[in-house]
Amino acid sequence: MRIDVHSHLVFLDYLQYLAGRSSLPQGVLEGGTYFVSCAGGYQHASPLGHADVDAKLRSMEELGIGLSVLSHGMPGPELLGGEDADAWASRINDHLASVVAQYPGKFAAWATLGWGSAERTIAEIDRCVNQLGFPGVYLFSNINQKTLDDAAFRPVFKHVARLGVPMNMHPTAPLNMNGIDQRPLVPGMAFMFDTSLATIRLVMSGLFEEAPDLKLIVPHTGGFVPYIRGRVERMIDAWTPPAEWPPLSQPAHDYFDKIYVDTVAHSPEALAYCYERYGPEKLLYGTDHPFAHFNEYNVMVDHLACTGAERELINRGNAERLLGIRLQ
Repeated sequence: MRIDVHSHLVFLDYLQYLAGRSSLPQGVLEGGTYFVSCAGGYQHASPLGHADVDAKLRSMEELGIGLSVLSHGMPGPELLGGEDADAWASRINDHLASVVAQYPGKFAAWATLGWGSAERTIAEIDRCVNQLGFPGVYLFSNINQKTLDDAAFRPVFKHVARLGVPMNMHPTAPLNMNGIDQRPLVPGMAFMFDTSLATIRLVMSGLFEEAPDLKLIVPHTGGFVPYIRGRVERMIDAWTPPAEWPPLSQPAHDYFDKIYVDTVAHSPEALAYCYERYGPEKLLYGTDHPFAHFNEYNVMVDHLACTGAERELINRGNAERLLGIRLQ
């Protein structure tokens, strides 16, 4: 049986709230799907079926998944800003906790963060980890159009590192939509670019220098990072950071080696390269359920040229170790 670290379950109350807004982010319900307009002109679709727990359980049974770690996914409450963002993050977490409690042993959940203030975000992380039993936190590749290396977010990341729980990054409406005027370019390319940019900027900013125990998961086999890191590592090693960022005491290669990736690849060749680049200990099984093609990702892992013991690490062992959860 597998542990799925990349599985979405939307909170319909939140989508209904967005449908009643007159400013971004705002949504509309059409034909059984919520269409939410986010920053930069990107519109995200959330079918009502993405809130169906029973459908998810059926898919888990078919795919041999014993436990799914749920996240609300896009659009995140941080887009609201201020107290509204923090309040809706708490409500989303309460909803996820109720699903976990209703189906013992089938689900865990990533903590949704509002980022309205660092203090309230830290308090919500503590509540989710210490009271609700969530195994880690969820963040997006930019926070309401701010890069993740913004100084305002640093205390939160350091707190997560001190707690010893992993941080799972997911793409959101990209920072730059210039030239990305057709839908295939956004989820097909810009999402991957945004997570890659966020990951590289976090390395450059010295976050892993200041918080060496931070555990970061980058989805979709790490975006573009595995393929460009050789080039960007050389550039970082020859670069002098600005005054606000600490100098790096190790080669950039060492920081990139800390990163975990999930197996939501879009070709078996991409998954095979990540396996060779990072090794089986850094790969975590994921499906991106309920979005399309999740069965293909399952097949890719099944056919990956690795040992049986390594496949067991990818399917469940790494998640059990990193998240501190166990299949029942």
